[in-house]
Amino acid sequence: MTLASNNLALNAASGILFIVGGIAQIFWIIPLIRRWGRPWYYVGIIGTLFLVVIWVITRMPGNPITGRGGPVNSAALIVEFSQAAFIVLLAAISMLEGRGKFIVEKSNNIKRQHDSRQISTLVGLVVVLILVASFVSTSMGLLMGLPLGQPINFSSANNAIVQTCSLTPSLIEVESTPQQIEGPYFVDERLERSDVRSDSSDGSVEGGIPLHLAINIYDIDNAGSCIPLRNAQVDIWQANSQGLYSDIAILGTEGKKFLRGYQLTDSNGTVKFTTIYPGWYEGRALHIHIKIRTFNGAEKTSEWTSQFYLDDSISDQVQSQPPYSNHGPRPFTNNQDSFYTGPSTDGMVKNNSGSQLMLHLRKVDVGGKLGYLGTFDVGLKAS
Repeated sequence: MTLASNNLALNAASGILFIVGGIAQIFWIIPLIRRWGRPWYYVGIIGTLFLVVIWVITRMPGNPITGRGGPVNSAALIVEFSQAAFIVLLAAISMLEGRGKFIVEKSNNIKRQHDSRQISTLVGLVVVLILVASFVSTSMGLLMGLPLGQPINFSSANNAIVQTCSLTPSLIEVESTPQQIEGPYFVDERLERSDVRSDSSDGSVEGGIPLHLAINIYDIDNAGSCIPLRNAQVDIWQANSQGLYSDIAILGTEGKKFLRGYQLTDSNGTVKFTTIYPGWYEGRALHIHIKIRTFNGAEKTSEWTSQFYLDDSISDQVQSQPPYSNHGPRPFTNNQDSFYTGPSTDGMVKNNSGSQLMLHLRKVDVGGKLGYLGTFDVGLKAS
């Protein structure tokens, strides 16, 4: 099974989960081969059910582990059906042994070679492995928001054609990335900078809880591989803590330049920004806009536009603190936002497209102050 990761630096987490799951399965198969008896079969049944349940949960949109629905494809289904078959096999063996129809009794010396201390130790090991698997999978969800499974579908930047893409040479999967509307507040300021908190018009800095963004951009080539997209222009723009966008005359911010900027992707297809946690404005859940463009000289060759959303529970904590609290409680959650619950503009996702655009947030220390790191992988057809 291919395990998700958000970038090359996080392959270790995927590897740990894969190894832990594999070791756990070995611990459940050995008692079957060695005929250790029904108690061990129950351990195998419960442990395998646990892994299957984790997989099922991570397929559901808005799930508590990854925050989004994962892929369901033939390879993943084969793995899960194999797990189910293993459960059925153990249950059948247990029933037959209970009736005395399956295994010829062995000598008392062989039957009692596994004393209660050995069994307790092995049971403890299996329990620890299950807990570690749960912790790692949950941590991966909190850090990356990525589901377990095989390579996921991507939408074309120019149409709704769905293509499959896997990052080579590594076994990393990248989250599918539906497009959403640009909205009325995009201004092509041409501000190349990583820290967008300052207003270049007067030198002021927007107050708010720091939010660091690390966005990885991948191109889908004709062979179906994910290639890090280099030198792509990635713009972000968002509202400040009081729900205002800069350089918008109707909002009274004309000439201001806060919380806007772009970066060019590096050799790994990555851009990094320092901004603040966004504030709310009427009619919308909290979100950050993103636009990715590629150029051949002065000619634009591709464009992909969407929005990132943020976890409601984290947003509630942030909005209760100044300066956000000065603006009052936010009136809209993600599920009350028609753009979050609606279709993607590329036609790939028919509803709840925002659930596939959740930033993967975790707390970080920023100079002794609480902040957040938000990461996301974008796959698009740029070539």
